[in-house]
Amino acid sequence: MTQEEKFVVNPLEKYFLNKKRSGAKWKIKDKPNYGSSATGWDLQVEHTNRVLLIEAKYIRGPFASALAGLTIAPLVNRPEKMKRSKYRSRYAVVCWAVGCGYKGGKRDRKYKMSGIYQILFDCFARNLQFWKYYSKILSIEYIFFVDKRKVAKINFIKIINLATLYKLSIDKSLHEMRLEAEKLLRTLEFK
Repeated sequence: MTQEEKFVVNPLEKYFLNKKRSGAKWKIKDKPNYGSSATGWDLQVEHTNRVLLIEAKYIRGPFASALAGLTIAPLVNRPEKMKRSKYRSRYAVVCWAVGCGYKGGKRDRKYKMSGIYQILFDCFARNLQFWKYYSKILSIEYIFFVDKRKVAKINFIKIINLATLYKLSIDKSLHEMRLEAEKLLRTLEFK
């Protein structure tokens, strides 16, 4: 079992199977048997007229390669697992799932996700128009943040809109930018 499966995909699967946590009755439609050799989506869940194709990343090193993997996920020719022979249903949307394995000082243990938030906001704020069109054209719906086996969900457009607010603090110190990112995403509820 890879760390991506252990710390991101499995907690996300449990989140979707628990109606109280996810808010709806979801079915796991597909999950690769072996995470290291997976060529499809990391998780595919289905609800009435809704299919989420989820690309998961567990970040424990350089963020650029993980972000590149998430960004190209909808562009890669990976069909949805379905009964019909279609490539993807019209109800399918792509989602990102991000977990973090950074370890460090006292603050990092408590707020390790703030580093991920800050890096995402930095990336989005540098080219807001691109990310708006990217989400619209490629049907990117949600970003799921997974931390300590709990999951928080945010709409992709909402995080792009928050990045416009974050753009004002881009010339500040790293510590101030992380605090700003935390402040913008303080309403995230991990369930």
